[in-house]
Amino acid sequence: MTAITQAGSAVVARPRRLRLRRRNLWLVPGLGLAVVANAQAADHALGLAPLLVFGIVPHLTVLLGLGQPRARSQLAPRAVPLFNLMHQPVVPLAVLGLAAVGVLPPVWLVGALAWLGHIVVDWAMGDGLRTADGYLAGLPPA
Repeated sequence: MTAITQAGSAVVARPRRLRLRRRNLWLVPGLGLAVVANAQAADHALGLAPLLVFGIVPHLTVLLGLGQPRARSQLAPRAVPLFNLMHQPVVPLAVLGLAAVGVLPPVWLVGALAWLGHIVVDWAMGDGLRTADGYLAGLPPA
């Protein structure tokens, strides 16, 4: 990306510096979980479907807020409870534990790994749980 500045009458493009933050390190375990989920899907001959379903469904909860007025970067308040439930790491960890000991079939093992990977990658990108009014928890509204 470049930022355009004006120096006198000439327009000068200067490169914008990417800034890595400590939270971006969550990308490593998040992608690692995705790789392990993919390997488990291959071992159990499950294909790509559980990876896609469990990797995408947590963000489909945003659709509950369609048509509800909200500010930029705010999640519609009626979508917050289900969004937070789907982005709480305890839930996929519990499913992962039950699948690892054989209580649930292997599709749930793969799904829980993909789901947990989704949550961890969200942390790396600066997304996470929301407050009751729909803003990121711990961050002031923009």
